[in-house]
Amino acid sequence: MSTDSKPARWKVILGYGAFALVAFILCLLLTFPYETVRARIINEAAQAGLAVRIGSLRPGLSGVTATNVRVSKPPQPLSADLLGKLISGEGLPGAAELGEAVIIDSLAVRPTLFPPGVAVRANAMGGTVTASVGLLGDSKVRADIDGLKASGGNLPGFLGVDLDGVINGTLALTLPKGKTPEPDLSLANGELTLDTQGLIIKGGKASIPMGGGNSMPMDLPQVALGALVGRINFDKGLGTVQELKLKGEDIEALATGTLKLGKRLEYSEPAMDVNLRLDPEAQKRLGLLAAGITIFPPDKKDPSFRAARLGGFLNRPTFLPRR
Repeated sequence: MSTDSKPARWKVILGYGAFALVAFILCLLLTFPYETVRARIINEAAQAGLAVRIGSLRPGLSGVTATNVRVSKPPQPLSADLLGKLISGEGLPGAAELGEAVIIDSLAVRPTLFPPGVAVRANAMGGTVTASVGLLGDSKVRADIDGLKASGGNLPGFLGVDLDGVINGTLALTLPKGKTPEPDLSLANGELTLDTQGLIIKGGKASIPMGGGNSMPMDLPQVALGALVGRINFDKGLGTVQELKLKGEDIEALATGTLKLGKRLEYSEPAMDVNLRLDPEAQKRLGLLAAGITIFPPDKKDPSFRAARLGGFLNRPTFLPRR
């Protein structure tokens, strides 16, 4: 056989490479442990007090992708029976047992090589969230929030507050590894930035922290909160507020102080001075909410603002008059 009739070497290599790639994808599709991954995600979330429901789980070019993901906080800890139903996806109860859920349209997770770690992309609430976690040495976490609509993804149902507006922000943290394998949030270094535009509370119910740890449940009137912008720098778990302000048609607020991160986020401790000012017309129609703000003393530097102190923990804040 003449050499002219032999296929070129590069064609042989390309053919074998294509065959290997197709075989790998087929093996991945057929053998990927979807149910094991689903069970792991649901069990990990349950330990954090959350219920996760996954519509489908499949591989793709962007990694393993979950669709129609619902995350809720049950009123009671999940029983073994409920946990089994979440994993199997059969006989699931409704919101009365699992709570109202935030809906994530799709969530893709893939490994990264430079640096070694994991990348995540979520499509939810009309926007996107991209995140990366570096796993070599100290954990490096970065998350970018782009164009999330506060009215989307059933967030109003999850919070019990009817909201509208657009949420943007960035979180970049380095979490040193402590004595345990888990990164220690209370020692994190980095920065949080917020940029929320057109935020409006249209109604709903909320427990407003008033006094020494007591919360007052109240029906919320419509409040045009406007833009919330902020930047907090973290050094060894202590966040210093560089900027944190809210300015809308109905209310204006300025905050200074610190946020001490706990090992779990809900146990983080704010220690902030907050100045509040209501628009005179808004004050007439905001009822109890306006009355709660006017009990705070005038700020000594600018008496047009009311002076308050935010303390406690993120899961149990206190909002007291500032002395």
